[in-house]
Amino acid sequence: MRSIKNILFGRFVRSKPYTDTGLRRAIPYEEIKSMAFLVDGSDPIALRQLLNYIDRYSSEGKKITILGYVKKLPPFEEEIIWLTAKDKNWIGIPKIARFRHFVEKDFDVLINTCMETNRPLEYISTYSKAKLRIGRFDQQKTYAYDFMMQTADDDVYKYLAQVEHYLRMVRTEQ
Repeated sequence: MRSIKNILFGRFVRSKPYTDTGLRRAIPYEEIKSMAFLVDGSDPIALRQLLNYIDRYSSEGKKITILGYVKKLPPFEEEIIWLTAKDKNWIGIPKIARFRHFVEKDFDVLINTCMETNRPLEYISTYSKAKLRIGRFDQQKTYAYDFMMQTADDDVYKYLAQVEHYLRMVRTEQ
């Protein structure tokens, strides 16, 4: 049975008109200039490995922005925008004023790297003005992502490799 928090979160998110999907579009990988990543900071070692993996996109000339969620204090300070438990209400909705600059930024691609449900990051993805919002497949979360990737396991690196594979397949109309 779904918890009251989940039911209220779903109703709240679906009741708000989220960002205009008319401007959403996939961009060829070579033309992507800005990428945003939503990450879970609960395991510092796994997060460090993920950040090292994500850093390779910077070496390809892409501007990387990272928003991370952690319940208490951030595991380490870096160029990460941290969302903590105190930044959200009791049903998991972030206090958007603090994160408005992230939500309103027009990233070429936003990728949620969480392999499990994370309401605050799902909410940020829902309202993001990114041109393409990518997340793990969940039939109930079509409001949060424009493109969803189904994975056989919880390996974030296989998931990101699969996302990159499909992004590289995008071609512009001529």
